[in-house]
Amino acid sequence: MAVRTARATRGKENSDFSSLISVKSFKEYLSNELSEEDIEMKKHEPTHSELAEAMGVSPETVAELDEVCSPANLKGPAEPSDLDSVDIYNNDIPPDTDLSSLRLLKERKGKITHFRKEVNYFVKESVTRKGAEEHKAIEETEVLLSIAIYHPKMLNKVQEFLVLSHQKLTSLRDKIYCASDHVVPGDHSDNPNLLQVAKCKDICKSGFFYIENVFYNDMRDGLSRDYSRIITDWAKDSDEDWSTKLKEAQTKSMDESVFGELTIRLGYPYLYCHQGNCEHLIIFTDLRLLHVDDSKNAMDYPLQVFKHRCRRRRCRVCNIYTAEWVTKNDILASEDPSFFCDKCFKSLHYAKGEKLCDFEAYPFMGYSDW
Repeated sequence: MAVRTARATRGKENSDFSSLISVKSFKEYLSNELSEEDIEMKKHEPTHSELAEAMGVSPETVAELDEVCSPANLKGPAEPSDLDSVDIYNNDIPPDTDLSSLRLLKERKGKITHFRKEVNYFVKESVTRKGAEEHKAIEETEVLLSIAIYHPKMLNKVQEFLVLSHQKLTSLRDKIYCASDHVVPGDHSDNPNLLQVAKCKDICKSGFFYIENVFYNDMRDGLSRDYSRIITDWAKDSDEDWSTKLKEAQTKSMDESVFGELTIRLGYPYLYCHQGNCEHLIIFTDLRLLHVDDSKNAMDYPLQVFKHRCRRRRCRVCNIYTAEWVTKNDILASEDPSFFCDKCFKSLHYAKGEKLCDFEAYPFMGYSDW
């Protein structure tokens, strides 16, 4: 079982990141060095006899411990079996409880359910597939890369994915969520009821990964721009020392490159750029073999394993509903910018469909990443 945890490690000379690692060479090395028995992915469940021998007790004692220490004993009679989305306000509370927290919960039960929003931060992707694509087996010698995505300003981790070495870089880009992709551009204060459908991601589809002095451009759309050309041309016009490396940068297609072709440093910050100047740090945090607890279905990857907790923006008027509009240069607002739910926004700024004053209004998603 120890072999299944085979992974690349960070270099001793710098604890922050590793030396250069070729994903392809790493995979080939493990394939050549490990036997079929070493890479067999079968989860071994020890029997009571094996546990008894390891613990130096009788099998009867192990059986008793198994029954007494079962997690099922921690559940109450009315507790739901599915804990993925538990509504604590609608659970049955035992009448004879001495816990103050449960007593207070029972007192407030039913008072705030009208405005309460159910939030589940656990990442559980639900995918519906049909036909032959429902399951695609993964080779036992396949390797996984763990990639963390960071916020463009706050530099906190917002997402993390597991990707397979044979997958294209575009498969990761399509999974990355950024609020700037979902912004509806333009001032809509003149007619807030007629919002254009196109979002920024539908208008500006260009983007690139910059990894070890190679630009991987997403050119799947015919109107996409080659951001790397602008950057390398700018570097060639500079005589500064920092521009030397950029002048020698290579350019490749993101859609024609797979993770298995990369040479990376674990823990080293690379760049993902989109929407012109929205820049995210991306860090390869792990490179390893699959283990028994990993999904064996290639259709599940890239697999999101982390999502940060978003902050809900509430309306500045009612302080109840989620903000759907943000205004600027608004004399009716106490701050600039100011956030409003749809009802408060239209009630405050319009009379019979006409603007009451000059201001700018932009659709707001309701949630922010900081």
